[in-house]
Amino acid sequence: MGRRRANQLRLAEISFSQSVQNRFTSIVMNRPKTWLVVKSRNSEDVARSIGLLDLQTCSSACGLSEADPDQIFVSPPVNGWVVVFGEGLPDPDTDIDECFKFLVNMSDRLGHLQYFHGNQALGHHAWVKLIERQVVRAYAWVGETAWNQGSITIAEKKSGMRAFDYFEEDSDSYINWETVRRNVEQLPLLASIWSIDPVVLLDVSIRVKPGWIGRLSVKRTKKN
Repeated sequence: MGRRRANQLRLAEISFSQSVQNRFTSIVMNRPKTWLVVKSRNSEDVARSIGLLDLQTCSSACGLSEADPDQIFVSPPVNGWVVVFGEGLPDPDTDIDECFKFLVNMSDRLGHLQYFHGNQALGHHAWVKLIERQVVRAYAWVGETAWNQGSITIAEKKSGMRAFDYFEEDSDSYINWETVRRNVEQLPLLASIWSIDPVVLLDVSIRVKPGWIGRLSVKRTKKN
């Protein structure tokens, strides 16, 4: 087995195993609340396609710990995927229509795009996959189901996640909250099956690699 392939497999194992084993440890605090994953091996191309301004190189360690709230961090590629995160990314509980338009626009520029959002305090969560502007799968829950499009994927079933239908109500509010809590907790596992979990950026071999940091050309609506 070639060295490059062996390294790819090692990083894939790190992403998957850490998603399973470390969801409830302090490492969770290092995950962004909202992130994108782009199928690409060129992080600079991703940063420029997003339209970031004032681009500067930035290590993953810096991006994870010191990014300004108005900045967007674009990671170095890991196994053919680039992670993008920052508070400027749209939040589904602020405006689901804005979120949809942003993701479709980004998919038009970037091709294969995935979006994840998990707010542990409120239980709000979302997972979306688009390819060439087409929504393959989308689900967003913000106290109620705001977006449910496409068929449930095998990865969702393997992760034990459940998507509520529009206007669906369960007479047992405890069961509802347990489902919401589980969805948020399993979100990194779903990400690791679809692509990669951002926790892989904490690996020593990745932390020192340069990514990019910049600002969105249009400032997004501030989140509450």
